[in-house]
Amino acid sequence: MHKIFGKQLPTPRLLSPSDPLFQTSQMKRGVQQRKADEKKLEAIQKNIIACVQSNDRKCIENNMQRVNEVLYGKGVNMQAREEFLVKYGCTPYDGHILDRILSFDRPIMDIGAGNGQWSRALSDRIKEMAPKGKGKKIITSDYVVAYDDGSAIPLNSEIYHKLTKPARDYFYNVQKMDGISAVKQLKNRGKLLLLVYPPPGEMAIDLVKSYSEFPENDLIVFVGEGVGGANGSISLFEYLKNVDKDGNAWVLLESMEVPAVQGGGKGFEKVFIFQKVQMKSK
Repeated sequence: MHKIFGKQLPTPRLLSPSDPLFQTSQMKRGVQQRKADEKKLEAIQKNIIACVQSNDRKCIENNMQRVNEVLYGKGVNMQAREEFLVKYGCTPYDGHILDRILSFDRPIMDIGAGNGQWSRALSDRIKEMAPKGKGKKIITSDYVVAYDDGSAIPLNSEIYHKLTKPARDYFYNVQKMDGISAVKQLKNRGKLLLLVYPPPGEMAIDLVKSYSEFPENDLIVFVGEGVGGANGSISLFEYLKNVDKDGNAWVLLESMEVPAVQGGGKGFEKVFIFQKVQMKSK
């Protein structure tokens, strides 16, 4: 939820062009902090070069730790960051978030899924929640499907291959396919679209527009940062605030905080849940 003059804005709601959803004061401060961090990283990089030239291994290690803390927060070492990526991918979930996504009782299409940690968590959560004995809801194997084109997976697939324990514990069966092709498949029509930490640029808006082309596609969960952040583009945030050419608008059902699993406050992503409504007859 977001506040104006100390009051919470209601949900669900249609977003106006001036809605602060994607430009909170927290997000603005975060963008400013990252600019300052870029200067810190430049200075550390110079130190690392000097360490390498003097063959000072301890100096290199200390400065690499400083890099980690500037990027991810104080006290976050390389091992902790690696363990975080293995379990969650780029951003964390918790039981409350998983339950809210599953509360729509809709099959899920996770695009840009990386190694599929969110899909795995959702699939495991379904199994935990399923009633025992007679009347048990049958969940097919494709209730949660995951896709990624393999272009920006943060973990080394040669190290974390399918026979490793991290893969067995946290990864999912991710199909190698670009998002547009996945959306256009007939079997994926009507599924909830899950977008977790998409890259900066036009990938997310192109995907959302393609998803919206089909009338039965009307539910999006976007997990990421707002304007000036690490995810999506201005065009994505503007699209979600306006009625499109077919008279469709996206209603914000809820925004949720992601859990503070890793210290430092370096991430500003939230969970945004949108549902498409028809504002005027075609």
